[in-house]
Amino acid sequence: MNKHQNQFTKARAQCGLSLIELMVALALGLLVIAAMIQLFAGNRATFASNEALGRVQENGRFSMEIIKRELRSGNFYGTCAAQIPVRNHLRTDCGDEITEVFDDDRAIIGWEFLGTGVAADYDALTDESDLIPSAGNLDRWRSTAGANHSLPAFLDGRVVPGSDVILIRVPEPVPGITQDGTGMAASDSTIDLSANSTLEAGQIVLTTNCSTGADLFHNRSGSTQSELTASAGTCSTPGPGNRGLNWSTAYNDTMQIFRVRVIAFYIGYNTTTGEPGLYRADLSRGISNAVHEELVGGVESMQVLYGYSSPAPDGDGQSVDFWISGDQVPDWDYVIGTRIALLVRSSENMGAGVLRRTFDLAGTAFTHPQDGRLRQPFFASISLRNQQLVL
Repeated sequence: MNKHQNQFTKARAQCGLSLIELMVALALGLLVIAAMIQLFAGNRATFASNEALGRVQENGRFSMEIIKRELRSGNFYGTCAAQIPVRNHLRTDCGDEITEVFDDDRAIIGWEFLGTGVAADYDALTDESDLIPSAGNLDRWRSTAGANHSLPAFLDGRVVPGSDVILIRVPEPVPGITQDGTGMAASDSTIDLSANSTLEAGQIVLTTNCSTGADLFHNRSGSTQSELTASAGTCSTPGPGNRGLNWSTAYNDTMQIFRVRVIAFYIGYNTTTGEPGLYRADLSRGISNAVHEELVGGVESMQVLYGYSSPAPDGDGQSVDFWISGDQVPDWDYVIGTRIALLVRSSENMGAGVLRRTFDLAGTAFTHPQDGRLRQPFFASISLRNQQLVL
């Protein structure tokens, strides 16, 4: 009897769960699922934040490396021991920007956006629409103290408000090619070469023998021709063309040839992606053949200061006496360094937790729109080649 009763009791114990037990089990299961969802959401947000920050850092470093490389290459004159006076063949009647862009004695020039600069507060960007460039506002950028040069026309409607513009002149040697050694006169129409020039028609070119002459001109011969030509041309086919001057000297096989790259960096806006970015305008074949290209997305602002070394007897040519903005530079010949600040943002909106902040960008207190994006500033100070006086 006891044995039968014991078996019946075991059968009843295995028949199922009570309602209370089921509710407790469901509650515990829901708590575990909620914890897993919370953990997954947190990990996902952390991953997205780290990925966005990684992209910002990569874009910022890459942007700065591009600018630094060009600045350090500027004003290079090959084996010439010193810069010599250059005869500039380029026409100066094709617009004010020609003198600014192709000055033969200038390695660098910049334009400052009004309302930025040292000790300025720039808080005009309240939403995304404020970043979109508009045409007809070139006078919002200025260059050179006392001159008030506005932004060149080739940048009209391209530059994001609140950002500076910097232009660099980079002579690159063309190795293995010189005057063919047969002799020439300064009045000759062409310079005969020892091989095909490899320089495209329209390329801005510098030739020099480092002693008695140097010429800057718009080459009219093609890359497969063994000559250089500085014949006259119009402002637009391609501009600026030449003035028809004689060569500065009768070159021989000591002549060096330089491909002159004229590069402008600015912050533009890509309407397709809806993102600002670092842009480059290549003017190496003249204004009318300018090539604009986006280099890095997400760069929202660029602020530039210039290291000015006062001429003797106040300055020594080796140290910076003042860091000033482009519209305060009295003479660009005495700029020996630059200080660049970039503000780079993420393309993703990271949520309302990202607050509107103010960054110190090369002396400018720059406040960005509150749009939930991650942002990080990047800085660099660069010494300009062949600008310091070496004793």
